[in-house]
Amino acid sequence: MKSTKIYTSLLAIALLLGSLLFFSCKKNPTAPPTLAVATGPAITIQQLRNMYNGISIKFTSNTILTGVVTCDEASGNLYKQVYIRDYSGAFAATNHYGAISLHFLQGSAGFLNVGDSIAINLNGTLLDKSGGGSLQIDSMIPIDNITHLKAGLNPQPLVVTIPQLNTYSSAMGGGFIFDGQLVQLNNVEFVSSEVGTTYAIYQAPPVIAPPKNVNKYLGDSLKNTIVAYNSGYANFATSIIPNNSGSIIGAANLYTTMQLTIRSFADINLNKPYNTIVYDSISQNFSNAGLSSKSPVLPIGWTSLAYKGSVYWQGAQYGNPFSLYGNPLDWKYAPSASNYYHPASDIQNDMWLISPPIVDNVYANKPGATKSKSMDFSVAAQYCTNLRLLSVLVSNTFDGTHIIPSQWVDISSFYPGIPSNSGQSSNGVPNFKYAHSSPFSPSLYSFDVLNNGNRTPTFYIAFRYQTNINYIDSTGSTYLLGNLVLK
Repeated sequence: MKSTKIYTSLLAIALLLGSLLFFSCKKNPTAPPTLAVATGPAITIQQLRNMYNGISIKFTSNTILTGVVTCDEASGNLYKQVYIRDYSGAFAATNHYGAISLHFLQGSAGFLNVGDSIAINLNGTLLDKSGGGSLQIDSMIPIDNITHLKAGLNPQPLVVTIPQLNTYSSAMGGGFIFDGQLVQLNNVEFVSSEVGTTYAIYQAPPVIAPPKNVNKYLGDSLKNTIVAYNSGYANFATSIIPNNSGSIIGAANLYTTMQLTIRSFADINLNKPYNTIVYDSISQNFSNAGLSSKSPVLPIGWTSLAYKGSVYWQGAQYGNPFSLYGNPLDWKYAPSASNYYHPASDIQNDMWLISPPIVDNVYANKPGATKSKSMDFSVAAQYCTNLRLLSVLVSNTFDGTHIIPSQWVDISSFYPGIPSNSGQSSNGVPNFKYAHSSPFSPSLYSFDVLNNGNRTPTFYIAFRYQTNINYIDSTGSTYLLGNLVLK
């Protein structure tokens, strides 16, 4: 009886395996049933922005949001995150698109693709702000929260300029109005110091270290700059940045300031000649210089160097951190130099912010002409003692890399308006004032003195900040730059 039972059992197992094998080898298996869209009240992206009041909101019942995917994870430059938009935006400048990012607890690559129309059940998710300040739908699970409605749509980017990306509205649901939008920047190029480098670092040194994310600076012909964020896991991380100009498409998002996250390598269309940065005049709005709080300053064409110590000119954050409707923080930024913080090893710091090369064409082309250039700039000081730590210098021999102080002439006396004590207003916002003492500053120093009488029309301007050079002072004197006009 025992052997009969064993035989019967083996026969049953064989039949079961055969049946499984038969069905598993069918060439046309039945497709899984399409998941029905969950039922519940509908909501739009603009309504989400209107309801956010600065405190995270958790959805505890079915609430349905529909939208189209504009940026996915395919290139690796985004991870556990995609961007969507609908047609609920409050601002004509954004073509009335509402846009927001979806942040997942696990990757969505292959599940969500650009052009997918989706329905999102917000039940169990959070409406909150990312670490940088962008509004997002957080803690999502792709297969639980999302139903596909259609595929193959072709969302087009909004063509914008760098200054437009910093457009802020204090109206309900406003904030940085392009936050989360798919945008295209035309006639831009990476600043010269980025040319020849890789977009990111696939394998950060040492070799065993993980890939490294990198911020790269994009600029336009008007000297506006913006950070382009690149992940070390992006499939274009090791591609070389060319010395070309053109257009780039990506997601605009807030990380202390507005920045661009490149969507894919195919969206980098730099195929026009590079614009060599040599200026006959400069109108520099430093607030549009791709600044981030406590990060090195790198406006397009400018050079930031630490002659002594390791501290550079950095982005300073100021403004009102709150708004009536709890929108993204309305911070503003300016290049700053300070001795408030320096590592113990940096007892002395000597930091320089140096302009692009400037050509005085009138002086170069007219024999007997005198220098024709004049310059003025707005500056603010905070937390100062009575010591004037900021100076302005000029040189016609700077090689773009090495500072030799003896080759620079101090022209600070042209600008008696540079403060030596705090000009801070009562609410903490710096009080920017132009440094001139007349309607416009006097003509710049005669460079013939620097070059033994030879005519040299190309020169550079530098803002120099020195700490603890001839004295000991770590009280935190801070200088901030606003706008510069040279013509």
